[in-house]
Amino acid sequence: MRILLVALAAALAALYFTLGLRLGYLTLTETYLLHASGTNTYSFRTLEDRQFVGVTGSCRVRSGRAAVRLYNPLGKQVAGQVCEQGPRNDWSLNVLGGGQAGTYRLVVNFDQYTGSINLKEARSGGQ
Repeated sequence: MRILLVALAAALAALYFTLGLRLGYLTLTETYLLHASGTNTYSFRTLEDRQFVGVTGSCRVRSGRAAVRLYNPLGKQVAGQVCEQGPRNDWSLNVLGGGQAGTYRLVVNFDQYTGSINLKEARSGGQ
Protein backbone atom coordinates (compact mmCIF):
# COMPACT_ATOMS: atom_id res chain seq x y z
CA MET A 1 0.00 0.00 0.00
CA ARG A 2 2.87 2.37 0.77
CA ILE A 3 4.40 1.70 -2.63
CA LEU A 4 1.08 2.61 -4.26
CA LEU A 5 0.90 5.90 -2.35
CA VAL A 6 4.50 6.73 -3.26
CA ALA A 7 3.78 5.94 -6.93
CA LEU A 8 0.66 8.14 -6.85
CA ALA A 9 2.60 11.00 -5.26
CA ALA A 10 5.35 10.63 -7.87
CA ALA A 11 2.81 10.67 -10.71
CA LEU A 12 1.13 13.82 -9.35
CA ALA A 13 4.51 15.51 -8.92
CA ALA A 14 5.47 14.63 -12.50
CA LEU A 15 2.18 16.08 -13.79
CA TYR A 16 2.60 19.22 -11.69
CA PHE A 17 6.06 19.97 -13.04
CA THR A 18 5.29 19.13 -16.69
CA LEU A 19 1.66 19.92 -17.58
CA GLY A 20 0.20 21.16 -14.30
CA LEU A 21 -2.93 19.85 -12.63
CA ARG A 22 -6.37 20.48 -14.11
CA LEU A 23 -9.60 19.68 -12.27
CA GLY A 24 -12.68 20.09 -14.44
CA TYR A 25 -13.46 20.27 -18.14
CA LEU A 26 -13.05 23.67 -19.75
CA THR A 27 -16.27 25.00 -21.36
CA LEU A 28 -18.34 22.47 -19.38
CA THR A 29 -17.58 23.17 -15.71
CA GLU A 30 -15.52 25.65 -13.76
CA THR A 31 -11.96 24.38 -14.04
CA TYR A 32 -9.35 24.67 -11.29
CA LEU A 33 -5.77 24.68 -12.50
CA LEU A 34 -2.49 24.38 -10.62
CA HIS A 35 0.69 25.38 -12.46
CA ALA A 36 -0.94 24.54 -15.82
CA SER A 37 0.96 24.90 -19.08
CA GLY A 38 -0.01 24.03 -22.63
CA THR A 39 -2.89 24.63 -25.01
CA ASN A 40 -6.55 23.61 -25.18
CA THR A 41 -8.41 23.94 -28.50
CA TYR A 42 -12.19 23.88 -29.09
CA SER A 43 -14.20 24.18 -32.32
CA PHE A 44 -17.50 25.99 -32.89
CA ARG A 45 -19.39 25.70 -36.18
CA THR A 46 -21.65 28.33 -37.71
CA LEU A 47 -23.94 27.53 -40.63
CA GLU A 48 -24.99 31.05 -41.64
CA ASP A 49 -23.05 34.24 -42.26
CA ARG A 50 -24.89 36.27 -39.62
CA GLN A 51 -24.14 33.92 -36.68
CA PHE A 52 -21.71 34.79 -33.89
CA VAL A 53 -19.97 32.28 -31.60
CA GLY A 54 -17.48 32.34 -28.78
CA VAL A 55 -17.32 32.13 -25.01
CA THR A 56 -18.21 34.24 -22.02
CA GLY A 57 -17.18 33.65 -18.43
CA SER A 58 -14.60 34.58 -15.86
CA CYS A 59 -11.18 33.71 -14.53
CA ARG A 60 -9.59 34.12 -11.11
CA VAL A 61 -5.80 34.29 -11.27
CA ARG A 62 -3.40 33.39 -8.47
CA SER A 63 -0.30 33.26 -10.67
CA GLY A 64 0.70 32.82 -14.30
CA ARG A 65 -1.21 33.70 -17.43
CA ALA A 66 -4.03 32.33 -19.60
CA ALA A 67 -4.68 33.73 -23.08
CA VAL A 68 -8.08 33.06 -24.72
CA ARG A 69 -8.16 33.58 -28.50
CA LEU A 70 -10.86 33.04 -31.12
CA TYR A 71 -9.89 32.37 -34.76
CA ASN A 72 -12.25 32.63 -37.75
CA PRO A 73 -12.54 29.94 -40.47
CA LEU A 74 -9.67 31.58 -42.40
CA GLY A 75 -7.33 31.31 -39.39
CA LYS A 76 -7.29 35.01 -38.48
CA GLN A 77 -7.65 35.98 -34.81
CA VAL A 78 -10.93 37.87 -34.39
CA ALA A 79 -11.13 38.18 -30.59
CA GLY A 80 -8.99 37.54 -27.55
CA GLN A 81 -8.44 38.29 -23.91
CA VAL A 82 -5.72 37.57 -21.36
CA CYS A 83 -6.11 36.61 -17.71
CA GLU A 84 -3.02 37.48 -15.71
CA GLN A 85 -2.06 38.55 -12.25
CA GLY A 86 -1.99 42.29 -11.83
CA PRO A 87 -3.83 45.07 -10.01
CA ARG A 88 -6.90 42.84 -10.08
CA ASN A 89 -7.04 39.07 -10.16
CA ASP A 90 -10.68 38.51 -11.18
CA TRP A 91 -11.40 38.93 -14.88
CA SER A 92 -14.61 38.86 -16.89
CA LEU A 93 -14.30 37.20 -20.29
CA ASN A 94 -16.27 37.96 -23.45
CA VAL A 95 -14.64 36.49 -26.56
CA LEU A 96 -17.06 36.55 -29.51
CA GLY A 97 -16.64 36.59 -33.27
CA GLY A 98 -18.60 35.74 -36.37
CA GLY A 99 -20.20 37.05 -39.49
CA GLN A 100 -18.79 34.29 -41.69
CA ALA A 101 -20.04 30.70 -41.90
CA GLY A 102 -17.57 27.96 -41.01
CA THR A 103 -15.63 26.49 -38.10
CA TYR A 104 -14.26 28.87 -35.49
CA ARG A 105 -11.45 27.73 -33.19
CA LEU A 106 -11.08 28.78 -29.58
CA VAL A 107 -7.51 28.39 -28.33
CA VAL A 108 -6.64 28.73 -24.63
CA ASN A 109 -2.90 28.98 -23.88
CA PHE A 110 -1.79 28.41 -20.30
CA ASP A 111 1.59 29.63 -19.05
CA GLN A 112 2.27 28.39 -15.50
CA TYR A 113 -1.36 29.28 -14.69
CA THR A 114 -2.74 28.75 -11.19
CA GLY A 115 -6.35 29.71 -10.52
CA SER A 116 -9.80 28.97 -11.88
CA ILE A 117 -11.44 29.60 -15.23
CA ASN A 118 -15.12 29.30 -16.12
CA LEU A 119 -16.08 29.45 -19.81
CA LYS A 120 -19.54 29.03 -21.34
CA GLU A 121 -20.36 28.79 -25.04
CA ALA A 122 -22.16 31.86 -26.41
CA ARG A 123 -24.07 32.11 -29.70
CA SER A 124 -26.18 34.81 -31.31
CA GLY A 125 -27.68 35.85 -34.65
CA GLY A 126 -28.76 33.82 -37.63
CA GLN A 127 -32.47 34.70 -37.62
